[in-house]
Amino acid sequence: MTTPVRRSAIPPVRLMSLSLLFVSAAALGYLSGFPDGLGLLVAIAAVLLAAVLRVSSDHDLAAYAPVPALAGIAVEAAAAPVGFGTELLAGFAGLCFLAWLADDPARPVGGDLRALPTIMLPALALGIAWSSALFLPAGAVPLGVAGGLLALTLAAVAFLVGSPSVFDREEARS
Repeated sequence: MTTPVRRSAIPPVRLMSLSLLFVSAAALGYLSGFPDGLGLLVAIAAVLLAAVLRVSSDHDLAAYAPVPALAGIAVEAAAAPVGFGTELLAGFAGLCFLAWLADDPARPVGGDLRALPTIMLPALALGIAWSSALFLPAGAVPLGVAGGLLALTLAAVAFLVGSPSVFDREEARS
């Protein structure tokens, strides 16, 4: 007789995407404008609370797991001083949040890799925004160039939304 395999009610922790989110949020918290390292504590608490909620056995509670992580990143980004490095780090923390969000333990392994084509769209927008802020001088002409780049990005998004088979590689659940 074989004994039935018991599955744990707690979903597994996906360490790669969680560590990316943790490191990027902690770095943003360190660079934020909060005194006495409070930004770092906000980042650590937000990501740990999100991780605990995500592995919760209560599915209704696990659905709210992204809220603390997103709120922590938003509070840190709002308090961070304006600068090229902090803006890039805030954008990278947002991309890490999207990768962590895609790597849901309730879904098959590799969700972050399957979501890579979808995450590339915000990454492209981040690259365009950061490079236009870095390389284009202030004025009316660079604003037109940045607007043209944004229009090109929106056209690419419209194309991908019009044909989701290009970036949606996950099979339907049966």
